[in-house]
Amino acid sequence: MRIERAVIEVNGGCNYSCDMCPQSSPGRSKHFLKKMSVPMFERVVAECAEKGLEVVNLEGSGEATLNRNLPEYIRIVKKYGAKAYIFSNGYRVEGDFMREIVDAGIDLFRFSVIGYDQMSYMTWMNTDAFNRVRNNAFEMQQYINKVGAESVVGSYHLILDDNNIEHEVEQYKNNFVDVVGSAADIWKMHNWSGVYNPDYAREGKKKTCGRPFSPDIVVRAGGLDGKSGAVHPCCQVLGNDEDAVLGHISENTVEEIWYGKEYEALRESHRTGNYTSYCDGCDFLIDDPEVLVWTNADAHTHKMKGTSFNLADYRF
Repeated sequence: MRIERAVIEVNGGCNYSCDMCPQSSPGRSKHFLKKMSVPMFERVVAECAEKGLEVVNLEGSGEATLNRNLPEYIRIVKKYGAKAYIFSNGYRVEGDFMREIVDAGIDLFRFSVIGYDQMSYMTWMNTDAFNRVRNNAFEMQQYINKVGAESVVGSYHLILDDNNIEHEVEQYKNNFVDVVGSAADIWKMHNWSGVYNPDYAREGKKKTCGRPFSPDIVVRAGGLDGKSGAVHPCCQVLGNDEDAVLGHISENTVEEIWYGKEYEALRESHRTGNYTSYCDGCDFLIDDPEVLVWTNADAHTHKMKGTSFNLADYRF
């Protein structure tokens, strides 16, 4: 058993209601809108560290910055020798809170900016905060430069109109990337395991995405029936939270869940092509090399940020 990447959600709720996100529609079950306790978080990190852990993402499918103790969680990750990554809308990342995040040792803070200007951002993220978030990202980069931190400010955009890709890329670069100096990725939309229906349809052969066999684990803050630390196949099952539970950290160790009957049933469904209900409609099963549109960073169609494994090696 090897775990190189652990997505450990420190907060399940979100302060945004983005058009393309299941957090807003159909909405997330209240059982998954919890915060993860510090002791449980450290326990998961410690267990994964024994299995080769390289990077921890602290956001899962919730907004990590709603957890006021976020710097403490970052310090725990660094204590166990792993990289700490956060993907966030960035709305609250300002002032002392921003500085505490950098000082705690964050390796990558990626601002999810779905919109290439104020109007498109407001349309898709339902919040008039493009300028605020851009300023937050700029100020974080300035502070990193000032203190000589090794943290990286990243940014992320999803193509809103497949008939206007070149314009979107140019506008996003001009209006955000060049202003902030961010390490940026631009991708095409995905369908959240069938919950969302984007205009863009992936094209290619349907086969396992490779995730159930890869050294990657996803742990949610919440869970079912009063339990917590639900383990999911991946973050794409947001909107199918209750159906996609493979076990709970509050009940079992990471290793017990990894080798448990639910996880093995998931793997078998991917071996045979008889996919579980929460996987069957997912467009990550379509091997489409065109989903990564533009990057000035280390983005790769089949690689998770901060890791060395390649999902293409687990596809068959």
